[in-house]
Amino acid sequence: DAVKTLHDSSMERWKSELDTLLVYAGLFSAVLTAFNVESYRLLQPDDADAAVSAVKELSAHLRELALNDRAGAAARVMRTPQDDVALEFRPPAFVVWVNCLWFSSLILSLASASIGLLAKQWLYESNSGISGQSRASTQLLQYRMDNLKKWKVRDITMLVP
Repeated sequence: DAVKTLHDSSMERWKSELDTLLVYAGLFSAVLTAFNVESYRLLQPDDADAAVSAVKELSAHLRELALNDRAGAAARVMRTPQDDVALEFRPPAFVVWVNCLWFSSLILSLASASIGLLAKQWLYESNSGISGQSRASTQLLQYRMDNLKKWKVRDITMLVP
């Protein structure tokens, strides 16, 4: 009976620690997602640059038409300003690094939450099906406690950030 009480108290302590860590991981992932959405926009060309490029292109065409260079203007192939901006745009290196760090942080946060859920399921399964104080229940309890040590579930629960 004392072994069962010790086992139950340690399982409850681990479960409550994992619950706290899972709540923290969920909140952290939500905040990271907001930062990822905002910083991801820095990897895309700015619409204002496309508008400026379009205005420059139109003024060049108007200038050619004003100079009566219709043959030259007709011979030129019209390009879309978005193509020019897309070809010219390259985000700065620090923006790429910051986005890599944000996304890596989100991946690690979600991975730690997944590991926490897996450990919580192990703990739930270690308590299921054990009732009473019969010899079979005691053997099953000892078997599960030995496997929790063998699988290093305690170390895993302490490792989850």
